[in-house]
Amino acid sequence: MRKLIILLLISSVACTEKFHPQINEDASILVVDGKITNLGEQAVVRIFRTVNLIEDYDLNPEVNALVTLHDNFGNVDIMYEVKPGFYTNTDHTINGESGNSYWIKIVTSDGEEYESSPEIMPEAFEIESVYGIEEERIIDANNKEKGVKFYFDAKSDLENANYLKWEYKESYEWRSPENLNTKKFTENPAKICYPVVKYNNINLFDASNTKPKKATQLSTTFITLDEVKLQYQYLIDINLYSVTSENYHFWNQIKATNASNGDIYDTTPANIGGNIVSCNDCKAIGYFEASAVNTYQKIFSADDFSLKFSDYPEECKTFEMRMEDDVPDPNVFHILSSKVDNRAIIYTVRRIECYECNKIYSPNKPSFWPDNE
Repeated sequence: MRKLIILLLISSVACTEKFHPQINEDASILVVDGKITNLGEQAVVRIFRTVNLIEDYDLNPEVNALVTLHDNFGNVDIMYEVKPGFYTNTDHTINGESGNSYWIKIVTSDGEEYESSPEIMPEAFEIESVYGIEEERIIDANNKEKGVKFYFDAKSDLENANYLKWEYKESYEWRSPENLNTKKFTENPAKICYPVVKYNNINLFDASNTKPKKATQLSTTFITLDEVKLQYQYLIDINLYSVTSENYHFWNQIKATNASNGDIYDTTPANIGGNIVSCNDCKAIGYFEASAVNTYQKIFSADDFSLKFSDYPEECKTFEMRMEDDVPDPNVFHILSSKVDNRAIIYTVRRIECYECNKIYSPNKPSFWPDNE
C-alpha cells in the first residue's frame, strides 16, 4: 500500500487543499470539484486523477471528457474544456436558481461514466455586515500579538437555508516607500499597486438549529500591527454560499481530515466520497454543488481603528546577505552597500518592490474592486 495524493480544488478561484487518503497504489481515482450558483455565472467543473505521493506532486487533469450539466426541467448543457481538466458551460443555457435541482454527468475518454446526485439549490443567506474587532491573539505560550480580526454577520428568513460555507479574499493599496533617482528596475515603474490575497481555508457553519436563522461573528482574516494593509485602502471580499446538508457534511469531513496534526487521536485519513457515483464500478471522490451565493465587500483603513499600525512595510527593511562566490539576485534585490569580511562579501540589500511595486504586484485595481467599471 502506498499513499496517493488527491488534490481537491475547494473554490472557484482555484485554491487547493491537500487530502491524503490511504488507497491502493494502482487505483486511478477520479477527483471532481464543481459548482453552479445563482449568480448567473457559468457552472464550472474541475476533473483530475489521483497521483502518486512519492513520484508525482503535480495535478493530473482528466482531459477530453464529455461533461454535461442537467436540471430538473430536462435542460442539458454541454460543458466544454477551456483548459486541461477545467470544464464550463460556455453556451450557458442553464442558470442556477434556488429551488431547482442540478447535476452533472461525465464520460471520460476511456469510456468510464460518472454522475453526481441531484442537488436542490437552497435559498441564499444575506450578509448583514462586515466589521473588524481589535483583538489580541496568542502566537505561542510566551507570545501574543495585537491586531484587527474581521468578521461578518448573516441571516435568512427562509426555512431551507441552513448550512453555510464561505470564501474570502483581500486586496489593498500598497505603496513602495523608497525612491531611486538614478536607476529604473522595470520598464514602466509604479509606486502604487494592489496585491490580492486569496484564502483557501474551509469555513463552515451549521445554522439548522438556530431560530431565527442568524449567524454572528463568522471569522475571516486577521491583520497584525506590523502589517501595512490598512495604511490606505483595504478591501475584503466575501462569498457566502448556502449549501445542502450533504455538501456541508462533505466539506466538514475534508476539514476534519486536513486539521489533523499527527496526534494519536487525530482523524485517520479515509476515502471521502462526496456525491459523485460511477455507472461502471469505478471510484470517484469529490462534489458537484448547487449553492446560492451572497457577496459582500467593504473597504477599511487604519482610521477605522484605534490601534497604531506600521506605516513602513516590514519586507522593505534592509538586511545583510553574506556571499562568497556570488552576488544577490539583481532581479530581486537592490544593493545599498557592501563590505569585505574575510573571504566573503557582506551585502546590505533591500527588495526591489520597495522602489517599484509593479515588480511583484499589479499596478491596476482588481476587477472586483467596487469602484471599477
